Amino acid sequence: MLKKTRARRAAAVRHRQLLDTAERVVRRHILEGQSGSDATPAEMVALAFGRLALHIDEDEARDYLNAVLVERGYPLPGGAQ
Repeated sequence: MLKKTRARRAAAVRHRQLLDTAERVVRRHILEGQSGSDATPAEMVALAFGRLALHIDEDEARDYLNAVLVERGYPLPGGAQ
């Protein structure tokens, strides 16, 4: 039971950290006068590793970036639905 609780808590912390990282990537693009949709999964992967020591793949990075873009009202890159 304790292991399950710890695993759930660790997953929630990781999820929040990755959402915050995606938010940081999108915000940086907006502040530079670009569209938030210009943020790339590769930037997300690099920042997640550099700031959090988390290894994620580009598909997972894309999911987090898309979540932040949709939350901010931006269209998804490439017209993805």
